[in-house]
Amino acid sequence: MTDEQRSLSGYKSKVHEQGDFENPNEGKPALNENDEYIIRLKSFPRVKTFQQVKEKKDGSRATINVDKAICEFEDTASGNVITSFFRIDSLNFSEDESYQSAIIKFFKKIGTPLAENIAPDWDRMFVVGMRFRGRVVVGRDANRQPDGRYYLDIPTCRPLLPSDKAGESFSPTKPDAPNLLANALLLAKGAKDVHVAMDMLQKASASKEVVMALFQADLDGKVTYPI
Repeated sequence: MTDEQRSLSGYKSKVHEQGDFENPNEGKPALNENDEYIIRLKSFPRVKTFQQVKEKKDGSRATINVDKAICEFEDTASGNVITSFFRIDSLNFSEDESYQSAIIKFFKKIGTPLAENIAPDWDRMFVVGMRFRGRVVVGRDANRQPDGRYYLDIPTCRPLLPSDKAGESFSPTKPDAPNLLANALLLAKGAKDVHVAMDMLQKASASKEVVMALFQADLDGKVTYPI
């Protein structure tokens, strides 16, 4: 490796077609649309700008740019990657669920609804390792055959069952769990809701384990506010 640097001007990037990317699910057990899976956020989402055609009230169409969060989840049993694309540049908190933004529906379904009419702090909402139940939509190729890719089926998402969490690190059966939750509650003392609590933990540079302890305890209804 050398320290030589070049101008970006005139650089020609290689453009990959959709089928050029390696399928991360190759060789893993296939998922189907009828079963429900325990799904985990694999990594913090990325943001990409997409072009989208919008139909106006007068029937005309216009191409607009929209920002979407690309979320990679995984099935905890098989390790299959499950993708979701959430539009985040414009959010609709309509009372009619059919008009709500998909990302608003998602967090409501898993039991951590967004605060209405307030721009969300995504660092507090997307906690790597967060889990929930849900089904998948199977991706298909041009011949309508399964292509080994999976997408999150938002309407089917819901919180974990008590049996899903039995014996895990945030359970009282593990000796370190009470300490993790106690530390989280101490750092978030005075928080009026989970969103404020997560913000306080972030500002205090709390560890991932402490954040997850509070996040899961809130999902289980074991946290009383204000803390």
